[in-house]
Amino acid sequence: MGASKKVQRGFAVHPDWAVALGNVRIVLVGITHPGNIGSVARVMKNMGLRNLVLVSSTDCGPETDARFMASGAYDVVEQAQRSSDLAEGLSQCLMAVGTSARLGRKRSSARTPDEAIPELMERARLGPVACVFGREARGLTNEEIKLCTHHMVIPTDAEFASMNIAHACAITAYEIFKRACRPRGIQIRSFQPASVEEREAMFEHIQTVLTRAGFLEKTGPLRMMRDIRRILNSAQMDNRDAKIIRGIFRKMGNMVRIADEKARTLERLLQEKQLGRS
Repeated sequence: MGASKKVQRGFAVHPDWAVALGNVRIVLVGITHPGNIGSVARVMKNMGLRNLVLVSSTDCGPETDARFMASGAYDVVEQAQRSSDLAEGLSQCLMAVGTSARLGRKRSSARTPDEAIPELMERARLGPVACVFGREARGLTNEEIKLCTHHMVIPTDAEFASMNIAHACAITAYEIFKRACRPRGIQIRSFQPASVEEREAMFEHIQTVLTRAGFLEKTGPLRMMRDIRRILNSAQMDNRDAKIIRGIFRKMGNMVRIADEKARTLERLLQEKQLGRS
């Protein structure tokens, strides 16, 4: 028995986005639990991000929970930049997105991740950008939000709006990576729509088989065929899909042909039997 072929899991960064992804910083401000830093590092590495900036945050050495929670991504923590204030952590950034669950008069222009991240990634093509996450208990202050060029809020239930910082980072990092990646391993085949000729040949095949099977009336099949066309045309079919449909109806056509032959044989035998009696 041969060895099974190993399939590469996950997605790869598209070459067109490699530089942009490398320009993204994840900035954590005032984090007090090293385990949260480790969890963020793991999420970052899952999503192809490496630039972690720790602003006024707790120690997260290898003897802390940070190493355990990073689970193979502790190198992101080890390579993190340390800053004493947010202004230093955002140095040279072309765009900085401050995340906060709190809304109000001073935070009235908040965007959701699907609105903010596309612009962030376009700016990242030109230079450093940042996503900023605040303290576990109270998030970013108004002064820290003012240092950011944009304010982002992750929609959550008003009854329980506060998120764990690693969870908020995961949602943000996913939106970032989604714009920068492509599948690897089992590739998603590119979609080429079935041509008009392929579709018409398929519909003619379907009509022929369904007429022979008695599903369509020989004198007026058009009304039902219009519905069948509508159903199948609503599907995004490529030429392989059309061939599959035709394969199904080829099998059905063979079964109808065999049933017809059996019926004709039975009818002939009955006629011969009746002639023998007369």
